Amino acid sequence: MTNTGYVLDDTVLHAYAHGSLTTTSLIVHLTERDVRIAIPALALSASKARLNEDQRESLDGVIDNNGLIELAGLTTLADTNELADILAATDHLDIAAAQMISVARHFDWEIITHDRGRWRQIEEALPWPIDLVELSNEGP
Repeated sequence: MTNTGYVLDDTVLHAYAHGSLTTTSLIVHLTERDVRIAIPALALSASKARLNEDQRESLDGVIDNNGLIELAGLTTLADTNELADILAATDHLDIAAAQMISVARHFDWEIITHDRGRWRQIEEALPWPIDLVELSNEGP
């Protein structure tokens, strides 16, 4: 695993939007060390669906104002094929999780999560392991 970057999952985005000091410290720590961060667009959208306008703006602000944080989307046919393969393997359990996995596999990065349990069902369905780093369970 080449840790030149990490993918943040929806639990991390949700915690950041709710003012988690652990999550904020993580983002500061990574960016101070020039570590790139990818935020899959579907994970961001899933997180925003549970947030108020101020919390959404907070997430947008950290993404817009930090050159090392990048919104990751589906930009090539290969990206759509990778996502389709993951969705097929997981029987369409969770499209946001499928995109997070696709982005992580594309960059060969680990996914940072606040809740490894969030991934249990997806891990069981996939024929390959998911590289996860679990942040403390602190947070809302």
